Amino acid sequence: MPSTNWSPTPHASSRNAFPLLAGLAVALTLGAGVGVVAATHPGSLDAATAPTAPATVTVTAEAAPAPTVTVPAPPVISGRAAVATPADRFADGTYLVGTEIEAGSYSSPGPAPGGNGHCYWARLRAVGASKIVADQLTTGVARFTARKGEYVQVAGCEFVQE
Repeated sequence: MPSTNWSPTPHASSRNAFPLLAGLAVALTLGAGVGVVAATHPGSLDAATAPTAPATVTVTAEAAPAPTVTVPAPPVISGRAAVATPADRFADGTYLVGTEIEAGSYSSPGPAPGGNGHCYWARLRAVGASKIVADQLTTGVARFTARKGEYVQVAGCEFVQE
């Protein structure tokens, strides 16, 4: 018996369809890959939008001018500078009698407001083993007499010359 081939003979146009379909599949795959890259790295495919190196800018600022300070000169009397006179009122500190405060008798009404409630004064020798000549710690009125050449130390109150 003669052999019979029951499979249809492919049409000439369908034989050429496979390479076309294969090419289309490859093109779609490549296009999808490019789309994924573009979506995850925006601008990486465009050279115009590629990041550029930061520019370095140098700015030179001018220094602010130094402030001008004017100190008044001491008053001049008869061509000589005036000598400061010793104070007749003073508070906390140590003072040289005859130079920083005047010699004489001083009194205080008591401790300064807002202080610790005590008033202390001491007369001190300029030199010597025991420098304290006399002193007092009080919560009330205080008095002493200061002599030229010794020191007076005060804390917690204000003294005024009598």
